Amino acid sequence: MRDNIKSCQHTLSDDVVYKDVVIIGNGPSGMVTSFMLAGNVPYLKQIPDDLPIDEMLKARLQNLPPGQNLLETDLMELAEGLEGRSQNPIPLLIDNLLRPCADLGLQEDSLIEWRYDVEKQIDHIVLGKGPPGGAWPSLPGSVRTLSPAAWLALPPHASAGPRPAARLPARAVAAYCRRYVTACRLQRYFRSGTIVTHVGLAPRVAPPCRVSCPRNAKFCVSGYDQREGRSFRYVCARVALACGAGDRPNALAAPAPLARSPSLARSLSLALAPTRAAHALPVAERALRRLAEREDARDATVLVVGSGVSAADVVRLARAARLHAAHVHRDPPDALARLAPAAYPDYAHVYKMMLDGPEGNHPYYTPYPDHTIVEITPITQKEPSPKLKDDIGDEMIALKRVKLVNLVTHETVELTVSLIAVLIGSKPDLFFLQTNFNVNNMNVQSECNKCIEKKEREDNQRQCFLRNHWHYIKSVLGQSIQICKSRYLNYSEINGNTDTRCELPDCNIRIKCECNNLELEKAVKCQCEIIPYSDSVKQRNRCQCQLTNPYSDGIGFGIDPTKPVDGRSNPIAIDKSTHEVLNAPKGMYALGPLTADNFIRFIPGGAVALVAHIHKEIKQTE
Repeated sequence: MRDNIKSCQHTLSDDVVYKDVVIIGNGPSGMVTSFMLAGNVPYLKQIPDDLPIDEMLKARLQNLPPGQNLLETDLMELAEGLEGRSQNPIPLLIDNLLRPCADLGLQEDSLIEWRYDVEKQIDHIVLGKGPPGGAWPSLPGSVRTLSPAAWLALPPHASAGPRPAARLPARAVAAYCRRYVTACRLQRYFRSGTIVTHVGLAPRVAPPCRVSCPRNAKFCVSGYDQREGRSFRYVCARVALACGAGDRPNALAAPAPLARSPSLARSLSLALAPTRAAHALPVAERALRRLAEREDARDATVLVVGSGVSAADVVRLARAARLHAAHVHRDPPDALARLAPAAYPDYAHVYKMMLDGPEGNHPYYTPYPDHTIVEITPITQKEPSPKLKDDIGDEMIALKRVKLVNLVTHETVELTVSLIAVLIGSKPDLFFLQTNFNVNNMNVQSECNKCIEKKEREDNQRQCFLRNHWHYIKSVLGQSIQICKSRYLNYSEINGNTDTRCELPDCNIRIKCECNNLELEKAVKCQCEIIPYSDSVKQRNRCQCQLTNPYSDGIGFGIDPTKPVDGRSNPIAIDKSTHEVLNAPKGMYALGPLTADNFIRFIPGGAVALVAHIHKEIKQTE
């Protein structure tokens, strides 16, 4: 926030940048948070008497003075008693104000007016892996949104398309995200092409002189800039997690007969590796396009595993390319059953084909309800396929023999397929969140607290120069190791290789569990449980061999801290009034899909709660 007093004289070393807030993720969550931190403040408009919104909410709103600043209002009191498709009260409140009567099918004017206030600016940076928009630019352009256009617009816009009730193609949403950053003049806050590899506490070197003093930094955020080819480090007072919940596709679990044989289970997991199977919709779409270009595409079969929207999209894309879709799914498919046929005719048609079963006789489609994969055997080709230019490897679209088993009748069937697409959901990737440390015992203490202040004396400047060079080299090596570590952790778990051998390099007490020779079902009893940000050594480490990787799973941050974070079943536990992460140091926030707000319409509410809390804290310290 801008101060009227003299600017702070404390500076940082050349390889460390101070920001009041660092936002991790440049999708809709990061974009709308940046819009509000840039000085755009929501004010309440006059409430019409004939507006058919919740009567209790209308009464509370009409008791507020005209033009009330919502950042200075008790939002939890206003949101009391509201119900809707979000489990977070403030996102429900802001959605009711931005889109009154949306669930009734009406399109009323927004009850919020956005005003720019230069004094409300908060210095921040938004870090993202790709261009602004998060996952939207990577989705196939022909795939349409679940939400209508009127629900996709971010503040201060009222609608994202000419027909508010229509569903938009993904390419339109991606284009809107690019235009949004430019139209709202947020370019200077965005840094694309970055991979965040570490978020940890930054120890205080001296008392801060003011609120925005670099000495007030609480977190250190480091990572790697893919465009510039070098590492970066930010120190900040607050961190906002807005990185979405779809970075790590779920893997198929080995069926019971294979679970008793680790060697067979491992061979199946290797066969379903990303080089041999598509685990994400964008990869599956590119593989289908490559497959359709081949001369023998007419006889090609695509094996689709999953019963959700993404699996239905692959079925549609395969049939549109005149490729045969063999669909392995659960019965009944709840994800598609909830979609109204009138609004979603494309998904309703796939849902009908699934219900019709093998007797349905639909062209280019054969369903296999209640089946699972038990064996995959590559078929050697006489002539190798040509080298492909993107991430679609030769093995992904090569012929394979797949054996399926019916879980009800135990009958087996063999198929020859060219592509396997496993689309059974995804989880967030939170490997960058440091665990098992406190401010007095950090394993990277020297990373952020060296050369924080530039020395005035010439001899001290020379020493700081040498230290800066040493820490730059050390930082580059550290980032390389961290990136390799993150890739290993992510791909090893996706591929099914989850044998961590129970040795955690970050633990202060090295405990090694002897469970490598146990059967899989017995190994669950011996887990190394990680509790994030715990001060107790005894609590930090409990020897138990874990079958899932705690670094990427975010174990300890969810509503159930013993289970991995999942955007639907186990979101990050937050303070509902501020969106602060409960099991983390004060100043870390989360919003969007990480907190189970999987629809864009509810994301602005989390940003309002977050920004309002930051403004109140800054006002209290001034």
